[in-house]
Amino acid sequence: MEIKHCFTSPIAHFKNEKLLPALKQHILGQKVTGIASNIAPQVKHNLVESNFDFFNDNSVAIAKTKSFLVRSLTRALNELHSEDECYQIIFRDSWFHVGKTNSLHDVHRHSQCSWCGIYYVDIGDVGSGQTCFRNPNYSAYDDMGTRWLDDQTEETIEIENGLLILFPSYLEHYQSLYTGKKDRIVVAFNAQVHF
Repeated sequence: MEIKHCFTSPIAHFKNEKLLPALKQHILGQKVTGIASNIAPQVKHNLVESNFDFFNDNSVAIAKTKSFLVRSLTRALNELHSEDECYQIIFRDSWFHVGKTNSLHDVHRHSQCSWCGIYYVDIGDVGSGQTCFRNPNYSAYDDMGTRWLDDQTEETIEIENGLLILFPSYLEHYQSLYTGKKDRIVVAFNAQVHF
């Protein structure tokens, strides 16, 4: 007998700390208050969010960040597809969050894109505010026959400054409660990929 697990979901990890000082300075210079995007404010608590066109800025910090993100997503996709292609990566949406003490972002997923990313500019105080992904394989019925799903309900990412995570847009995810005193700063994006 053979038991094979199907439908795994890739989450790619990359690291780049060199971009952080200039990117953080650029973000804090934006002087955004509240949820500027006005997109799903009911799932965002005690954080500041920019409009969803953050990468339209022509600053050097944004240009270098976009270049790193394109290289990383291209590398991840080439690894997944076992090929060597130069994709056209289109950032459909891009934004930043500045999380305050007791901030969180409830469960959600992204639409109108194939891949998403979160780049941790400053995780603030260590020990909270992790990103958690929900298993897309779930059962509408719970009994002893679905017990094997119990240990696969969530994947928690241990975040660190300079970490980039890339994930398929269908994955539901959330930011757990951030209890630190320092600001928690992330950049996020939704990408469409073409040849």
